[in-house]
Amino acid sequence: MRNHSVIPVYVQDADLPTPDVRELAFATVDGEALPDFTPGAHVHVHHPSGIQRQYSLIGSPSDRSRYRIAIRRQDDGRGGSLAFHDALPVGEKLAISSPVEGMTIDRTARHHVFIAGGIGVTPVIGLLHALPDGADAEVHYCVRSLATAPYIDVLKALGARVKVYDESAGELLDAAALVPQLPHGSTIYHCGPAGLMAAIEVATAGWDTDKVRSESFGGDVPVDGTTLGDPFEVELAYSDGKVVQVGSDETMLRALLREKVSVDYSCEAGECGTCILDYRKGSVDHRDTVLDDDERAAMMTPCVSRARGRIVIDL
Repeated sequence: MRNHSVIPVYVQDADLPTPDVRELAFATVDGEALPDFTPGAHVHVHHPSGIQRQYSLIGSPSDRSRYRIAIRRQDDGRGGSLAFHDALPVGEKLAISSPVEGMTIDRTARHHVFIAGGIGVTPVIGLLHALPDGADAEVHYCVRSLATAPYIDVLKALGARVKVYDESAGELLDAAALVPQLPHGSTIYHCGPAGLMAAIEVATAGWDTDKVRSESFGGDVPVDGTTLGDPFEVELAYSDGKVVQVGSDETMLRALLREKVSVDYSCEAGECGTCILDYRKGSVDHRDTVLDDDERAAMMTPCVSRARGRIVIDL
């Protein structure tokens, strides 16, 4: 299983850069410096309620006294953002993972193009801290309105030309028009809503894959009652042969949580790798986007992947 060390921290400070975005600063409980991190990295944050999510680090890697993250409030989401907005006061203790590398700066690029949609601006802020001195860079920031768009001033201060697209004013980024106009030797970094990211992937279909870098913290999660596949059984190798039944309309992750089996998780879309489990027997229908073929021989993502018949996992 892929594990990351857990760091006890507390909420040192909180701010609202816009009414629906909350910025949190975490510091260690013992006052020690936090681990080094690469710009563009993220951490898994364990809310005291048990909710776990991953968020990009938006502070400078030179400041190890605290880590900073930003969370957009989603009233119609799965409850994670509400917990971090409404039930995590300054001073509260919690745990985070050690930093996990995300997108990284392409130091061979002649030109850097950052495309962000909404709160997808956070990994872009992290990456901008790693721009080489004198690098030629531009940021395309898509927002619903200027009133709800955080960090425009931060982007402008980090060394790139910034163009903001205000959807409320009818300004939309046209990826199909933008991409062909980019200078030769460009590398694109993008994060945002699925529609924006899909448009960029289509527009860059002929590009070298290393020149188009992206990050996604969550896709579409099936609504309750959706048929996901045939039912199957999960045997827990280290729990005296306990078997958990997974229904046709539930994920293996949700079935395990229902039976009080502790599993780290975040995106529930097979994109982040937080919930990866080792298995020793069984056949798996892999539906994730994080494991390679070799890893799939012994690992699976229970948030989206399913077994055929019975599977034995190392829990």
